Amino acid sequence: MRVLDYIFAARPLLHLPIWSVYLVCLHYHLNLTGGDFAATDLIMLAALSVMASSAYYFNQIYDRESDRQNRKVLFLQQGVMTEMNLRTASLTTALVSLIAAAWFSLQMLAVFATLFLMGYLYSAPPLRLKDRPFWGLFANAFGFGFLIPFTVMPHIDVHNAGLLGWDTPFYFFLTIGGVYVLTTLPDRDGDRATGKRTVAVVLSRPMVLLVALVLMLGAVWVAYQRNQQSLAYLASIASLLILGAVFVRNQKFEHLAIKLPVLMLTLLAAWFFWGYLLFVVAMLIICRIYYYKRFDMIYPKMT
Repeated sequence: MRVLDYIFAARPLLHLPIWSVYLVCLHYHLNLTGGDFAATDLIMLAALSVMASSAYYFNQIYDRESDRQNRKVLFLQQGVMTEMNLRTASLTTALVSLIAAAWFSLQMLAVFATLFLMGYLYSAPPLRLKDRPFWGLFANAFGFGFLIPFTVMPHIDVHNAGLLGWDTPFYFFLTIGGVYVLTTLPDRDGDRATGKRTVAVVLSRPMVLLVALVLMLGAVWVAYQRNQQSLAYLASIASLLILGAVFVRNQKFEHLAIKLPVLMLTLLAAWFFWGYLLFVVAMLIICRIYYYKRFDMIYPKMT
């Protein structure tokens, strides 16, 4: 059970956007190069996930009280893990990820070092980017949206740079940013009670939805300009959901607007790599069993 605690304290369901962004970008890249999915792609995917685990371990230490208020992440709150457990796990996973990145190239080491720095600054004082409206948004959009597409090409030079598709990082910067803005709405009360200044705390609900809509419409434009129709459709549907949330003041609809874009991106990645769908379904089932056995709660929920 202790091993499982470390696995699930890494919050694997929050890795879905990372995995899906990487796989979608990889698909477009392989289409341009005529390559196939290789073992190195799986290693890169694992390295990204391990780095994300480091950030999530670390974040739980500093979000202990707001997570209690928002009824999220019970590992510290119920004494399943200690702060020292999480600090040790965070440092270990970061080190493993950085070593893996260095094995690929110095460029990837720079990317992963940036991810590590963003993860640290996001949670740790004095900056605590997660508690600042603009910087919390930027850290999520830049770390999980903009940087991930670069990892599909561990070796980038002037001869192959155009193969990445330079618009794609901006597309995911905008979409991840839009979804992040929406995620601040359900946590607004708990965040305000603990002194956080997230987007939803400093802005009214209509303004939060407007910011999310502008970001998502920007993503539609980027995808349209790049002639990536699948990505344009995805961002368009997400935009319609956000627009619907303006008129339907309902928490379940808000949750749908938050979760459906991630689900659609996951399904798009699974369409490109069918084994990913099997993995995600298995993970969802295992998560349900673990959280029910460990905490007597139903997680994940669609609404």
